[in-house]
Amino acid sequence: MRKPSARLLALPAVLLFGALLSGCPNPNSYGTPRTVAPGKIAHSVSLESFGYIGETAELVENPDTGQAEPRTRTISGFLPTLPSYQLRAGLTDILDLGAHVHNLSSFGVDLKVNPVRGVFDLAVDPGVQYFYLSSNDASVHIVYLHAPVMLGVNPTDWFSIVVTPGVTYGLASGDITDDNEAASTADGLLLRGSLGFQFRTSESFAIHPELTMMKSLEGPGVVYNFGIGFNFGALPSYKDLQEPM
Repeated sequence: MRKPSARLLALPAVLLFGALLSGCPNPNSYGTPRTVAPGKIAHSVSLESFGYIGETAELVENPDTGQAEPRTRTISGFLPTLPSYQLRAGLTDILDLGAHVHNLSSFGVDLKVNPVRGVFDLAVDPGVQYFYLSSNDASVHIVYLHAPVMLGVNPTDWFSIVVTPGVTYGLASGDITDDNEAASTADGLLLRGSLGFQFRTSESFAIHPELTMMKSLEGPGVVYNFGIGFNFGALPSYKDLQEPM
């Protein structure tokens, strides 16, 4: 097998390849900026899907000249992925730790810091995601570094709107086993934005649909994740928003 070029391992190609194998970058949190109480544990199980919109180059024969000319064509796709699981453990009043199994194929951790609470909530939630892909005589290690800022608006104690802008940095490295050559490494920055809505039916259960769009700065195309998270356990408290009896 020939050694792939850096272009073949450019970030958008890695995103698509990873998505098809249920190893796509997955920035969805299915949570609000609020952290879990110290010593408490919360869980989330999510059903998810992945989509992409991009361009591809192809040669098309010009009927006037009979010559093949390069043209671009828009491509898109949408497919379900395997479920994801998340565990959150409260460390302090404004700090909790998350451990993730993304799409049953990759692992991640994040650390959420939540200094502002009220009708408006704010948190920063840096994290890392890693997965390994293997096909025939090629293998790829991929790391995504997520740096989101979570902004929440709480009209009531049972409903929240969450907007999460941020960036994701991807690094991929590949190895070719038949000639023992290291494949090119490719890294890149993606701009990302999420919109989620959390509906809390009780103090220990919530439903949270979320959509995240990601745009690579290294080429055309957009990828997106959509899922519905089911949160249970010791969820963050919103008793401060309840009206007095």
